[in-house]
Amino acid sequence: MRAIPGRLTMWAPKTTGSDPMRHRQALVLLVCSVALLPGAFAATNPPTSLPATQSIATLPDMTLSTAHRFERVGFDLRVPWELAFLPDGALIFTERDGHVRLLGQGRGAEPALRNAVALGNKMGMLGLVLDPDFSRNHFVYVAYDYVIGDADANEGVRRFKLRVARYRLDRDALVEPHTLIEGIPAATNHTGCRLVFGPDGRLYITTGDADEPAKAQQLGELNGKILRLERDGSVPADNPFVHTPGARPEVWSYGHRNPQGLAFDPRTGTLFESEHGPNGGDEINIIERGANYGWPVIDHAATQQGMRSPLLEFSPSIAPGKVMLYQGSAFPELKGKLIVALLRGEGLLVLDRDGNRLSNPRRLFFRGFGRIRAVTASPEGYLYFSTSQYDPAEGQPRPDDDLIVRLVPASAPKAYPAIEPRHVEAATQPLSPTQRAIATHCAACHGPDLRGGSAPNLVERKFAYVTDRASLKALMVNGLRDKGMPPNPAITPEEQALIATYLQDERANQ
Repeated sequence: MRAIPGRLTMWAPKTTGSDPMRHRQALVLLVCSVALLPGAFAATNPPTSLPATQSIATLPDMTLSTAHRFERVGFDLRVPWELAFLPDGALIFTERDGHVRLLGQGRGAEPALRNAVALGNKMGMLGLVLDPDFSRNHFVYVAYDYVIGDADANEGVRRFKLRVARYRLDRDALVEPHTLIEGIPAATNHTGCRLVFGPDGRLYITTGDADEPAKAQQLGELNGKILRLERDGSVPADNPFVHTPGARPEVWSYGHRNPQGLAFDPRTGTLFESEHGPNGGDEINIIERGANYGWPVIDHAATQQGMRSPLLEFSPSIAPGKVMLYQGSAFPELKGKLIVALLRGEGLLVLDRDGNRLSNPRRLFFRGFGRIRAVTASPEGYLYFSTSQYDPAEGQPRPDDDLIVRLVPASAPKAYPAIEPRHVEAATQPLSPTQRAIATHCAACHGPDLRGGSAPNLVERKFAYVTDRASLKALMVNGLRDKGMPPNPAITPEEQALIATYLQDERANQ
């Protein structure tokens, strides 16, 4: 085993070669309550053979017929956010704490890039993608959060932005930074940040609403969008809003909440997207040029003229991460399938695909490795995925988390130590009705005891929008859209009462 400076610890492979929840921090109340290829996108939402709403709890588990094993590629990481493979088979990945690292082909002793980033829940060093002509130019594109100014005197918080920059990989280091775009609004939860190149050679970038939902509908803002740029950061002349007065010309689509996955079919140009919804309502979409995906006007499976409803919608939340189309040969039963990394869903979602139709949803490795943020395939077709356990308050890190794990056929050469799925044991005591209500409607943002997660501590913080028990219940249902808190019509009067009583009692005991 090799200890790598800067805390990372990895197993050195035995062989060389190619095997190597959305709430503003200031929110004081509760409840996460191309010029494309011809025929790339349909004019309307594509048909699907599935009902609009799915539940991860009721999906069947997929069993691979190919004999296989898991190997632990890296451990003691801090949220490996994106994974990609260099042409020589080395793995390049981001760590949310500000690192870009290399593994394989004798690399890995030092980070290829160590940037000062805005660290916080769901922020830091995030997206990464290789240039389509990487073998010639060695360009790598990364996206990361940074801080603007000091603490804001009025709000008591610092302001965060997102930057996308291009570097050149010079053996083991990323050099010659060139900023493509910066000043993209960011927040401690909704930052988006997936980077992909399309078959048109353009760079596509997801942005979150940065806890300002209304701006996702405003073409003059970068919140809640998918952007499209040339490789040097300039704007393609055929972007849909180039000639729209007041619009940002970089915008490709809008009305997004927190898109975390993008995957192109290189043959047809079809662009699949995964997106986090409010209180469930997580989405799989096909992205169309200039289309409006509705947030925050519509969510879940709601419809409205001129807005796209999701191709598939999942409730309760699965928190989808990266999306990929598997084209490898190591696992024939996965070939052509759409695979989605699941954070809150704790596994991989596998969907059969026939053109724009998706069917037969199944769970793969369900609850075997905890929260999974990224998934990709190596040149050999081996499946690599990364865990995301250092995500308060949802994650439950163990001593060697976070991990990069690979799935290989049993016949593949052994390069890393074997690891078995680490299934979480069921709770020995059943949840009380109050605990269940909090877990269903609040815990993902405010923590299981409402003492804080990605959103504020509701037990100790002074309320700004509640004056009595009735207004508290009303807020649980109606939300505060302009403050980043969605409405939650699914919460029952009984659940409202249980949560209100719990919160009243806990605050009284402070």
